[in-house]
Amino acid sequence: MRCPTCGQENRSGATYCANCGASLPRPEPFDLHEEAQGAAETPPEPPDLSLGIPTVKLERPDRGDRPDRFDRPDREPEDAEPVTVEAEAEGAAGEVAEEPVEAPPAEGPLPVGYLIGGRFEVADVVEASPERNVYRARDWGRCAACGYDDNAKGDRFCLDCGAALDTPQWATVVEHPHRTPNAYDVSLTEAGREYLVAYEPQETTASGPEPAGAGPRLALRWGLATDAGLERDHNEDYAECWTFSQATGPQTGLFIVADGLGGQDAGEVASKMATLATWEVLRERIWQRVIGGETPDQDEVRQALLDAVGEANRTVYEARLQARNDMSTTITLALVVDEHAYIANVGDSRTYLFNSEGLRTITKDHSLVQRMVDTGQIQPSQVYSHPQRNLVYNTIGDRAEVNVDVFAHDLEPEDRLLLCSDGLWEMVRDEGIEEALMAESDPQRACDRLVRHANLAGGEDNISVIIVQALGRDGAPQAARPASGG
Repeated sequence: MRCPTCGQENRSGATYCANCGASLPRPEPFDLHEEAQGAAETPPEPPDLSLGIPTVKLERPDRGDRPDRFDRPDREPEDAEPVTVEAEAEGAAGEVAEEPVEAPPAEGPLPVGYLIGGRFEVADVVEASPERNVYRARDWGRCAACGYDDNAKGDRFCLDCGAALDTPQWATVVEHPHRTPNAYDVSLTEAGREYLVAYEPQETTASGPEPAGAGPRLALRWGLATDAGLERDHNEDYAECWTFSQATGPQTGLFIVADGLGGQDAGEVASKMATLATWEVLRERIWQRVIGGETPDQDEVRQALLDAVGEANRTVYEARLQARNDMSTTITLALVVDEHAYIANVGDSRTYLFNSEGLRTITKDHSLVQRMVDTGQIQPSQVYSHPQRNLVYNTIGDRAEVNVDVFAHDLEPEDRLLLCSDGLWEMVRDEGIEEALMAESDPQRACDRLVRHANLAGGEDNISVIIVQALGRDGAPQAARPASGG
């Protein structure tokens, strides 16, 4: 149906124009009596309109594997070229080429920007694990005002109610084939993956939608790099990042670096095991509450951190006893809830803060040389060359109980947190870390630069680094994606 106002061709039955929002003319009601009389008459033979041009039958391709399209035969994609008679005639002599379509990755979470089922565009990866992936996605088909769900990406106004489609409808999409779909609003299967969708409630105020000025004060950008170094034949470090953001409510992120100890087939197991055990506790105690609209208070977050690292210690300790080996791991993590950063560490992996005042260490190493510095037996500069610099007295999995240090810092715009294993800070040292952060404003480029510098300095150990940058809300936050090494 063509819009009389702007000329946009809308699908049959549309009430409002998708392009300008104007009301579309209603079709004339059928006169059943006239329709019955017309059916009795013999229709005339249709005139020959072929003009001698061969007729081409175009077979409609199966769009089951086309995630970037709505399966709507009466609506052409925005980027489609107009079909001409000449093109139709040329098509008779050969096959119709189908444009290439990006396929989902064979393993792991979907990338940000991926369009599930032609309508759910991935904005954040909330959770990624071998058991399930959880995404926050925008539904381009659903109108937030009336709930009509047959709109398309690119429509400016709802086809059913005429409301502007500038208010996105957000949804949580769970990729988990073993969950019961009845707990969700929509279920769909595409390219061998099953997705379950639950819509988020629309935030409203007494006067209508949430004003544009509302929302988190800060946004987060981050980068991650990990490398085996030059003298180790495998990487026992494990690093992981999770972030979640929404138009209103806290900006949330969890960033972990773990340095595994215990040699081949042990250290890398411990570091990954501790990281994922920590995440599972915080996902239940903090993450799900934030997604549900709650803001945990600071005491709750601190206790959740202690419990999460304690659970990681029990998990690794029990696995160590069962395997009868010496595996353990250090851990340093930063949990960001809105502008509050909570830092925890066990061992000698570090978290730094860098801002206009320079670089400072937030955590304190659980090592013999750090104790010697604290008691005045050696100078801080001697830590890098002391023969017992690798003696760490507190690690995850070494004993049934673990001592955890927890720190707090209120983030300001342009603050940067740097989490790293000792393979970075021992090789590059504080001066080199500060130089790299001053030279590179982009977190990922800074991470890559630091790993290169650690290897140039000798690369004596595994190297892992995460940089988290706080931006004012007008900054461009980086979309969430899980990244890991180990």
